[in-house]
Amino acid sequence: MEVHKFWRKAVPQKRQEVDVSRPTTVVEGSDLYMLVGKYNGNAGADDREGGAVDWGLLLVKGNVSGEEGSKRIQWNENKRLTGTLFEGEPNSLLLLTGGGGSGVKMKDNTLVFPVEATKKKLGQEEEAAGEKTVSLLIHTLDTSKNIKTWTLSKGMSDGGCRVPSVVEWKDKLMMMTACDDGRRRVYEIGDKEESWTEALGTLSRVWGNKHEGDEKSVGSGFITATFGTGDEQKKVMLVTLPVYSKAEDEGEEKKRKEKGELHLWLTDNTHIVDIGPVSGRDEDVAASSLLYKSGGSGTDGKKEELIALYEKKGDGETPSPSLWSVRLTAQLQRVKDVLATWKKVDKQVSQLCPSSAAQVTSAGTACTADKITAGLVGFLSGNFSDDTWRDEYLGVNATVKRGTKEGMPADAAVVTGSSDGVTFRGAWAEW
Repeated sequence: MEVHKFWRKAVPQKRQEVDVSRPTTVVEGSDLYMLVGKYNGNAGADDREGGAVDWGLLLVKGNVSGEEGSKRIQWNENKRLTGTLFEGEPNSLLLLTGGGGSGVKMKDNTLVFPVEATKKKLGQEEEAAGEKTVSLLIHTLDTSKNIKTWTLSKGMSDGGCRVPSVVEWKDKLMMMTACDDGRRRVYEIGDKEESWTEALGTLSRVWGNKHEGDEKSVGSGFITATFGTGDEQKKVMLVTLPVYSKAEDEGEEKKRKEKGELHLWLTDNTHIVDIGPVSGRDEDVAASSLLYKSGGSGTDGKKEELIALYEKKGDGETPSPSLWSVRLTAQLQRVKDVLATWKKVDKQVSQLCPSSAAQVTSAGTACTADKITAGLVGFLSGNFSDDTWRDEYLGVNATVKRGTKEGMPADAAVVTGSSDGVTFRGAWAEW
């Protein structure tokens, strides 16, 4: 695993009068589109109609040029989006700013950017009363030099959900957000961004986030990648998120401090596997992003790469945050090994259909290879040892209890593994 440090960010002592933040990028060939929030930090957020407040969204367009090994990005076009989005916008929205996560170019060439908005409950006039941050989308089909047409999505996330990232998944968009309740909520967005459904039962609320303190709701890396060729191709989602553990400081007060160790996760919107850590245990990682470049075929010399970029928060010795790049060679191989295991287990599970099932006339009840594995999150079979019943898909394992109820003899419950399952005998044997 190669690690490279880019720079340490200087932290200003005073808030700048004009702030540009939350960059959100979309790549289209050699063109880069970056959307950022731009606003006057000393002005009110709701006085946009008078034109006196300098706030809004700024779109910056760049182009990658140069020979291999010496490429550079030339940023040459800036365009303010203020005044182009508000037709038909809900009255409850006070302020739009960049989402800070990744955007996406869809198959029909639509550019989609996740953004944040401050939402005020209707009927409340005071600026601070009842405000909640929500995540939503803006998009355009116009990729000309002067983009004029933008559309704001009618749907949005629940209140308190921020730092959105979005990917295209099959015929829908998937948006990941970090919410104030301490959970990562994921939304499936369809029907031209009007239909928003929380992905309960699959990805939503599986991951948590730090929801206390000034560093809550950090952004995540969220991309799609396709592995394999021909009929063996499989599209998956890759996610980087900090996993928080508590360590006791050595200071006088011995305060407990949460530190985020960055992990890479793999999912196909059914199975979820923790591929492993990306950063060091004590690095205390905040926001992150991911970049995947597929390898070429034949002898074209292109190398497959998976790279994570993350922000490491400062500490007592280095108070300023720093930016680090990690080449995830071992993690990429682990991803491929997990995908091979999924394929093997799918084949194993599909053979559970009895031969007589082929004679079932009702298509809705027929046991077929594709139906028995559709939506199957985990599979517990014969992989059992040390009171752990392991998921064949490498997801969440089950812990087996052998009956420890007070007053029961130690041998009251017996749990034994076999080639295709676990046998429970006696009282209080459970999992």
